[in-house]
Amino acid sequence: MRLSQASDFALRILMAAGQSDAPQTVDKLTTQLGLAKSHVMKIVALLARAGYLETTRGRGGGIRLARQPAEIRLGDVVRLIEPDLGVVACLKPAPADCVFLPRCALKGAMARAAEAFLDSLNSETLASILTGTQQVPLPTAAR
Repeated sequence: MRLSQASDFALRILMAAGQSDAPQTVDKLTTQLGLAKSHVMKIVALLARAGYLETTRGRGGGIRLARQPAEIRLGDVVRLIEPDLGVVACLKPAPADCVFLPRCALKGAMARAAEAFLDSLNSETLASILTGTQQVPLPTAAR
């Protein structure tokens, strides 16, 4: 199964936010993680709408976790970010032309495989991946 870069970015943004109680700014995250500011802003907005991040505007504002790291399951984040988890055409949102549908055992097998993948990710939380993860270094200008 292949995930989009957005899932990778979302998990890294949550990791960076989870490493400090101090609010993180979009600019700081962009620099620390080496991501485009537009991507960071889009993903932060999505994570905030879903209740994973809390955002505050203005002086002293920024981004921080809205939940405890142990409450954030990786599979749930991936499920939120990924628009299409269909590993075969018949599982995609748009209808597929297939001579075997509607009676096809492959469709069920692939659906179970995708669900097992997400269940496996859900056995990990943000807290479990933060343990042993090195601290993201601050850029020299931000220190």
